[in-house]
Amino acid sequence: MEKDSMNRMFYGKLVITGRIKAVTGIHIGSQRDISEIGGIDNPVIKDPHTGLPYIPGSSLKGRLRSLFEIFVNSQLESLRGKYSSLGDYQPGSCRQEGSENCGKFFNRRINRGWIHVCPDYRKALNCPVCRLFGASGNESNFPSRVIVRDAFLTKEWVEKWRGGEELTEAKIEVGIDRVTSQANPRTNERVIAGTEFEFEIIYNLERIDQWEDDVRNLLTAMTLLEDSYLGGSGSRGYGKVTFVFDSIEFRDTEYYRTGNEDKKLKIDSKGKAVSEVLKNFEELFSEVKIKLGDAANEGVQSGEAET
Repeated sequence: MEKDSMNRMFYGKLVITGRIKAVTGIHIGSQRDISEIGGIDNPVIKDPHTGLPYIPGSSLKGRLRSLFEIFVNSQLESLRGKYSSLGDYQPGSCRQEGSENCGKFFNRRINRGWIHVCPDYRKALNCPVCRLFGASGNESNFPSRVIVRDAFLTKEWVEKWRGGEELTEAKIEVGIDRVTSQANPRTNERVIAGTEFEFEIIYNLERIDQWEDDVRNLLTAMTLLEDSYLGGSGSRGYGKVTFVFDSIEFRDTEYYRTGNEDKKLKIDSKGKAVSEVLKNFEELFSEVKIKLGDAANEGVQSGEAET
């Protein structure tokens, strides 16, 4: 197989679960159905079936990607040797040129903003951002290797709600006209600090020579998010979150062929923070490396036998 050919393989999945804890109140906005005098100006998004707040997978994945894009843009010079596609870009945005794919890293217009998207499959395969999070290119697409599920309240917090505990608060903020000093109050709804959501992120392992790098990059994006914010109004104190892992499982191809639970390889991650897993990556994922090494050798032997 040619290294950069348009071909997809499957060697298993890493299923990552855990909790997202709101250290400060979170506001991920939703449209209001009805405007009420004295009501909430900016409500949070809620599950239409339960009426409870949740974190959309699109919001979580988008934030992880955006922070990682900025990280890569700032490290282009040092990363070019590792990712060949980065040699096609200079740091910065195509905003000034006003045209996409101008040679700058942030090369795709999205409404009024600019993001990074590789224009074809080959470049995406050799890009740390697009290989992990996907790319809708002009010539060909590269499917995301990461699936980020909607994050719903933990059972503990659902029980607290059933017991009468409030899950959101109305936070009144006031904008002051700098000339007239006129006050312009607005009311934001936000999920209260301390609330916890269950998250699930699935990584599709498609290349044995790339999975370690991809997973490290995913963990890096999660670490960046912990020191940034999720949702709106982050510069005003909203949206600080932490991740705590419940489990990381590697499920190989035999598991998906047989359903045999013994084919799940559990990684010692329960209760660990993202930084801890990243720091001890080699030790924690050593058995996965051995298993995938065996799979790679079997593939070579199979190819030689067919030849």
